[in-house]
Amino acid sequence: MFIYLIEENELHLNKVHNLLQFLEENGYEVITSTLTLGEILTKPYKDNRLDLVETYKDFFSEIELLELNSEIASLFAKVRADYHIKTPDAVQLASSVYAKADLFVTNDDRLSRFKSDEYRVVSLGEFL
Repeated sequence: MFIYLIEENELHLNKVHNLLQFLEENGYEVITSTLTLGEILTKPYKDNRLDLVETYKDFFSEIELLELNSEIASLFAKVRADYHIKTPDAVQLASSVYAKADLFVTNDDRLSRFKSDEYRVVSLGEFL
C-alpha cells in the first residue's frame, strides 16, 4: 500500500486513496512494523535511488513503527505455525495483534485466511 501511494502506482492508487479516506473518516491510526520500512527500502537501495530512500524515510517518520520484540516474535512464530505463511507476513500479522489493531489491510489475498478475534483482515481491493 505504501509503495503504491509514494510511487503513485496507477493500478492501485485510487484504492489507496479510498482506503486512506476510509481510515481518516473512521478515526483509524496507521501503524506498521519496522519490517515494512526495511522491505520497502530494499529496492530503492538496490537501484541506487537515494532520493526515493529519503522520500520513504520522511513518509515513515510520520507513522508509528512497531519495533520487533520478544512478544511479537512469539506471536509471529504461532502465526507461522498455524497458517504456514512466510516470516515477513507473519511478523506483520503478529505486529497487528500486538498493537491491538482493529483492521489489517493487505493486497495479498493469502493473508485473508488469518482469523483473529481482535481485528479483521481486509483486502485493499475492497476499497475500489
